[in-house]
Amino acid sequence: MSLYRAWRPKSFSELVGQDAVVRTLSSALSSGKLAHAYLFSGPRGSGKTSAAKILARCIDCVAGPTPTPDNTCENCRAIIDGTALDVLEIDAASNRGIDEIRALRDAVKFAPAAMRKKVYIIDEAHMLTKEGANAFLRTLEEPPPHVVFILATTEPERLPVTILSRCQRYAFARIAIPVMIERMREIANAENIGIDDAALAAIAYRADGGLRDALTMLEQAAAFAASNGESIDTRTIELAFGTAGRERARALLDALLARDAAAMMRGIEEASDAGTDMQVLARSLIAEFRNLLVARVDPDLLSRDLAPEDAERAAKRAPEIAQATIVRALRVLSDALALARGGGNPRLELETALLRFVLAQEDPSLDALAARVAALEERKGENAAVATAPAAAKRTVPVISSAVEAVAEQPKSAMSLQRVRAAWQSIRGKVEAQRQSLRAPLSRAVVEGVDGGAITLALPQAVFMDVLRDHVALIERAVEDVLGTPLHVKLRVDGTVRTKAPATDLEDPDELFNYASERIPKKP
Repeated sequence: MSLYRAWRPKSFSELVGQDAVVRTLSSALSSGKLAHAYLFSGPRGSGKTSAAKILARCIDCVAGPTPTPDNTCENCRAIIDGTALDVLEIDAASNRGIDEIRALRDAVKFAPAAMRKKVYIIDEAHMLTKEGANAFLRTLEEPPPHVVFILATTEPERLPVTILSRCQRYAFARIAIPVMIERMREIANAENIGIDDAALAAIAYRADGGLRDALTMLEQAAAFAASNGESIDTRTIELAFGTAGRERARALLDALLARDAAAMMRGIEEASDAGTDMQVLARSLIAEFRNLLVARVDPDLLSRDLAPEDAERAAKRAPEIAQATIVRALRVLSDALALARGGGNPRLELETALLRFVLAQEDPSLDALAARVAALEERKGENAAVATAPAAAKRTVPVISSAVEAVAEQPKSAMSLQRVRAAWQSIRGKVEAQRQSLRAPLSRAVVEGVDGGAITLALPQAVFMDVLRDHVALIERAVEDVLGTPLHVKLRVDGTVRTKAPATDLEDPDELFNYASERIPKKP
């Protein structure tokens, strides 16, 4: 039997990382105040289904309702073995239609065969179709007194509000890295699996808050190591699952902070040769800089996201790096990731962004100059606290003043244009999410310039400008949401504009219908 099945929690005391959920459910069971419907939501592998099965045993245990089922009585054993007629687990991903829900609605009318209540555990509840959800709503609104529904989902926002409002909601959190490491250590010791703490941390990071994923990887690593007769270390994890972007991101971080462009380029080359996804590598590098920034603000905040030794390392290193440097790195990398997602070459965008960061002293952009000024000011403040003579400060002031003057003289449109173009796909996404019919004209729009607090969009034909003109306010709101700065949107026609799709290529029937509907004059 797989580790995650063999070690599935059988009581609330074994459900790790969900203290708030356990406390509330235990209190309700102790007081006898059971609801008719519960909704468990949270990331995969966080214990939703396990908690649902525990709750079912709490309700139907011979000694229940109780927050501590004995797991030995006839009812508990039947639920654990999956043979209980009155506890049914339904996969909404494959039983999502109106016919399946009608069958469920008819079945709930009958009294339990042997237990106190009939419990329906509906997994992946967000997969219900609209018709299925509507059919289920009536039963959920006025259920028989002998029925309890437990819905589990990773995407509660996809469920209708009418269903959400009729359920007691419990949010399951991502399991903290230290908690996952501790639980895996307990299981590894019990299963006689030799593994060091660094390897446990490597698995926990890969699992991204899901204990089920972590136990699956632990089992696979144990099988891999057993074939070689070795204990499990980080090298074993890399051989079994490949080198994670996190390890390569650390090496890149060292090269970046050392301003070693050659080492940085070699690191990207090695990552590419090893098959590392460049977007994954960029996100991992962003996470490393984010950890440094958090460590400067409050190192204790890292305790959930990092293993203890990693949190300690980040806390020691963060004060050595200017905050402005970290913030600029995050901005540069975020822009590169946005460009890569927008159809650019991920490796080229990452290399360009990192070179801009490494060669910041040669970068004349407003962003780079502002970062240098901030770094100088921060360094000045640190020096002032320990300086014994004012001479050093006097020498620093002209340097800062010169840098500020240089910033003031820089044209603001250059960097602003670059940032808008990098964020254009995100802006489009926000607009199209609210108005799908604008997809065609927006796909033909090109960010031509940014000047005087306004963005100029060039379009190949007047017909597209006519459509967008009625929705400029919507585009401006999306621009402010994405960029954090209010900017006006100007439209102009430029017949020389060339985009990926020809201006007359409206072959998708839905797109053609939406586009045409925007052109039909509205009745007053």
